[in-house]
Amino acid sequence: MNKNLNLTKYSTATSLMLFIIYFVINFLFLTKYGIRQSVVPISILIVGFIIVHFLIFFFRKNRFLSKNLNQKSVYLLACAFTVFYIALCHIMKDPYKMNIDRWQTLDFSMDYWIHGQYIYTKRNFMGNLSSYLPGQLLLSLPSYLLGNLGYVQVMAFLLFAGAVLKEFKSNLIRFTAILMLGISLSYIYEAVCKSDFISSFIFSAAFILFWHSKFKDNYFQKPVLLGVCLGVLFLTRSVAVIPLIIFLLKPFLAANKTLQIRTVLTFLITVAILLVTIFFPANNFDYIFQHNPLKLQGQSNKLVMLFFLAAAIFLSFYAKKINEVFYFSSYIVFFIMLSFVLEKYLYFGIGFQDNFFPTTYLAACLPFCIIGYCFSVKREADREVLN
Repeated sequence: MNKNLNLTKYSTATSLMLFIIYFVINFLFLTKYGIRQSVVPISILIVGFIIVHFLIFFFRKNRFLSKNLNQKSVYLLACAFTVFYIALCHIMKDPYKMNIDRWQTLDFSMDYWIHGQYIYTKRNFMGNLSSYLPGQLLLSLPSYLLGNLGYVQVMAFLLFAGAVLKEFKSNLIRFTAILMLGISLSYIYEAVCKSDFISSFIFSAAFILFWHSKFKDNYFQKPVLLGVCLGVLFLTRSVAVIPLIIFLLKPFLAANKTLQIRTVLTFLITVAILLVTIFFPANNFDYIFQHNPLKLQGQSNKLVMLFFLAAAIFLSFYAKKINEVFYFSSYIVFFIMLSFVLEKYLYFGIGFQDNFFPTTYLAACLPFCIIGYCFSVKREADREVLN
């Protein structure tokens, strides 16, 4: 098995597979919303989309760009996209006209949480219940206090850019990563609609990069801080735990018992405190059992989730380097969401896409996919130098 996994690690095939996932995620957004407008024919949009992404993929080895892109260019790009995303947060003047409810659900969930009211019994304007976990509420708090929940995406973008700048030394790779997230149609959609879905996974991806960069010799040097971070990230989205397992399970088992105990205790205390903040206003335990986020936030049925959880545990023992953590995370998160999409189509029928089109969930793997792609490009460049 280990030999088979090694076959594509250092080849162009890895770059191609990860880029295809990135391409498919955003192409689905283009087809979904492109057919709803009449300004530009959908055929022209598709051709333009393919050309742009073709250029991005084949420019990864461009010697001219590699020599002439400097740090200033990267920072200018990051600043330009930051201003762009701040502007996007203010485009939607009347969000009720759009058939999207995440912004309102997050808004009243934040309001209820801050004022000590129970979150999980109130319905939004589309009749859906909140499934927000307290970790995501905590990470969204700065944007809520600033008065615009769309800023969650701006902050997540800056966090992503900072993690990429710290991890990669090549300005071409830095530029590529920031560009890929910045022009991602799925991420633009998130900012316009003041959604927070992708940000949950950006927080996890950025944490993995930062933690690896700071403590690559021993991930458990700061067990208390690690336990707090894991407790918060654990309570963002259920699927966000998959990359964390791949990243930390094997090093955790290799750490000494004192560090293990301190990490676990801090993690449990953090989780307990956050859960108390949302469940304390409930009338009783039966009320919590009937109305809780775990019933609403699962992205697939239990057997499917158990299968992918087992796969994450299995692959964690083969993820010997940080690039492999992102490769495996990209594939597993993508296939988890794909199984959820297929499950909904099988249950509701083909017409399901006309109203809900749940392929938006595939974007969960976007940050892992982009970073994994950058690692594979770096591997290609390193091999060329050696050859």
